[in-house]
Amino acid sequence: MIRSRLLSINQPLFQRTIVTKTKNIINHEEKEQGQEQQRNIREDYQSSNTSYKPPKKPLIQQFTHQVTNQVPPLEFVDLYESDLAFREFLPEKNSGQVREMAVELGTYHWFEQGHQANRHIPTLHQFDRYGQRIDEVQFHPAYHDLMEIGMRYGVHSIAWESLSDDKTKINPHGHLQHAARLYILSQIEAGVGCPLSMTYAGYPVLHRYLKNTSQNIIKSFPIDKLLSRKYDQRCLPASIKSGLTIGMAMTEKQGGSDVRANTTKAYCDNTSEKRYILVGHKWFCSAPMCDGFLVLAHIQNDEIHDKSSANSVPSCFFVPRWLPNGERNPFYIQRLKDKLGNRSNASSEVEFNNTQGWLLGKEHDGVKTIIEMVQGTRLDSAVGSAALMRQGLVQATWHARHRKAFGRLLIEQSLMKQVLIDLLLESEAATALGMYNATLIDSTYNNKNTNDIKAFARIVTAIAKFWICKRTPETTYEALECLGGAGFVEESNMPRIYREAPLNSIWEGSGNVMCLDILRAMKKSPESLQAYMSFMRETKGSNKHLDAALERVEKTLLTKNLSNEMLERHARTIATQLALCLQAALLIRHFPQTVSDAFCSSRLGPNRGSIFGDLPMDIDTDKLLKRLPF
Repeated sequence: MIRSRLLSINQPLFQRTIVTKTKNIINHEEKEQGQEQQRNIREDYQSSNTSYKPPKKPLIQQFTHQVTNQVPPLEFVDLYESDLAFREFLPEKNSGQVREMAVELGTYHWFEQGHQANRHIPTLHQFDRYGQRIDEVQFHPAYHDLMEIGMRYGVHSIAWESLSDDKTKINPHGHLQHAARLYILSQIEAGVGCPLSMTYAGYPVLHRYLKNTSQNIIKSFPIDKLLSRKYDQRCLPASIKSGLTIGMAMTEKQGGSDVRANTTKAYCDNTSEKRYILVGHKWFCSAPMCDGFLVLAHIQNDEIHDKSSANSVPSCFFVPRWLPNGERNPFYIQRLKDKLGNRSNASSEVEFNNTQGWLLGKEHDGVKTIIEMVQGTRLDSAVGSAALMRQGLVQATWHARHRKAFGRLLIEQSLMKQVLIDLLLESEAATALGMYNATLIDSTYNNKNTNDIKAFARIVTAIAKFWICKRTPETTYEALECLGGAGFVEESNMPRIYREAPLNSIWEGSGNVMCLDILRAMKKSPESLQAYMSFMRETKGSNKHLDAALERVEKTLLTKNLSNEMLERHARTIATQLALCLQAALLIRHFPQTVSDAFCSSRLGPNRGSIFGDLPMDIDTDKLLKRLPF
């Protein structure tokens, strides 16, 4: 039976057509060998009962004019095959399910799911119909579909899953495969990345410390379910759910990144079980429907009872939404944030009053306990931002390939070529740095010389988090401008990408915090700077611009007479140079010389420009154009 097609009065002008059926059949002209198989994969894994397709044969003849020269809807893009930089760091033999995921998600349907999840934002329900407190958040079905497919592909779990042939070992490329999956998902919709990232990053903390608390909490919150690939949206005790997610709540109104200024207090309730009663608030608690949270609070005891909490070091606690006895843990969601971007994801303000939490790690050592989770989420901030850059480039290139101006396609016009090539260089360098960061984290688990590698990984993570996230708003804006007015209307994907762009630079440490963390890491662990310089020296002689830039970095960082105040004052300059040199070295190691030479000349050379499209004249435009996604 042919099902009816319903057009809602709330639909935007471009007339989305919603076809209700269980499988998505995409009428995409398949000209290359292998496209039929990809189409079958997309049909088999359609996870929503609602399938979105672009409108077919819209009317060209209007009352007063003909509509011509319009860019066709982007119905499908293979997010793996079309991304040469991504493929360089994730070759086919190590791609796992990533290629399958890239085919399934690169469809009109999933881009539309992301649009719907942002258009219909989460709503807070503090009370049920009888006036009883429940503190639950409800989401649009599109959000749940996106969470389901993210968990089905193991975005949150792949890094910690055991190898099928050896259950005693975890995946040696797990963090790279995690980053790759997040990179693909974030191009479709970044909002679901928050709970998935926190679950990925928080699992090792719980795995290490929760076993040292109470058997009651261990039984009631089986942490192995954090690795389940089944998405369970229900607000129920963890023990009866099929899959779990976790979040974190650290910052408060008065302190922000300065967590020592927190005022949330923790009172010991049961010493043997390490159970405490928490009283206080958190200013930002994203994804409040997670099943548990890592929370920072100040333990109150005789030694610090009369002292300001700002003079003590906070401790880390695990706060589940449900208690071991099957009752709700008091977790009061005060309101949801009305945010610039990331609107599909709920971010909340919460209060604790008689809320139970279990101590993780040592007392007054919470920052050290939670730092591993923060490192994981910082990696994901960088990778997620690289994904936004990439998708901005995809949208801009698609438009330029189909839109004409002044008698020629945009892609054929010299200045547009310059802009697209510049965006390509920025995107590929960001992807390279993000994926290399993930491989470095893999090395900390696989290599015997873990101390040196951990020191190097820490500084690379901070560099990547600072630089990639800082470059994303400018890059996505330039991509939006390539579409002109069509990129500024909400029916386009670009406004959502642009609104998302500033977030990751703020989340998990703003730009200044990251720059100071780089300096702190180099001072506390000199081997981190030594490892960086050793890595960079291996590319010496490959490019004159990189050699000169690296010499300047060495003079700055290895000069003994620079005061701490002077280093801090120029921390952003130092971080920027460290990032650019590292990106250049990675492109030299892994990419064709055409790419690395263009990057070094345009970012490190004397003729480098200050805006996108202002490229030196020595760049091989024709070869670089072949690397564009279309």
